[in-house]
Amino acid sequence: MATNKSQEIELKFMINKDSIKDVECYLNRLGKPTESLQIANIYFDTANKDLHQHKIGLRIRRWNDQSEQTVKMAGSQVGAMSQRPEYNIDYTGSVPQLDLFPADIWPQTINTRKLQEQLEAQFQIDFQRQRWLLNVGVSTIEVAIDEGVIFVPTKDTRQEPICELEAELISGNITDLLQLSELLTQEFTLAPGLLSKAQRGFILAANAVVE
Repeated sequence: MATNKSQEIELKFMINKDSIKDVECYLNRLGKPTESLQIANIYFDTANKDLHQHKIGLRIRRWNDQSEQTVKMAGSQVGAMSQRPEYNIDYTGSVPQLDLFPADIWPQTINTRKLQEQLEAQFQIDFQRQRWLLNVGVSTIEVAIDEGVIFVPTKDTRQEPICELEAELISGNITDLLQLSELLTQEFTLAPGLLSKAQRGFILAANAVVE
């Protein structure tokens, strides 16, 4: 089973729901929209949040008839821009299988066998993703608008809406990604997304009422 490793480099912005149509029209002028996706992410950790403490995100993502498990390792963030190593593997199970990932990616303080036994779902993120592939300078950039909800299936079913714009560098250089960011922020009121969807999910889960 092949592991797809990449260095995720992206910009994330919070977008006002009322501005989405205008942003979509603007992006349609810059490039061609691709197929929209309905995505369901389930994030996993231990009861003690061992992965979250190491700034590691573990999820199963499902869309259309596809499914994969993903681990995102600790990276760096400056304002709206984040860079993180990411590993993706096609997977149809209900709980991530850690031994499918390369053994050398884990911090020495993590015992993956023990961790595997303790994994449990923490929260779910469901959203509609509209995507555009843009050519900016020498680079290819995927821009996505995500609308949906983060929810914790506990006694009080805490939930929080998602309305985000992400721009991910597929190939090329960061300069072109920043140039696109400047264009977008000049046209629209966009707030830097300082927290990832997963970080927001863990905050929501921490405040949920457990049955």
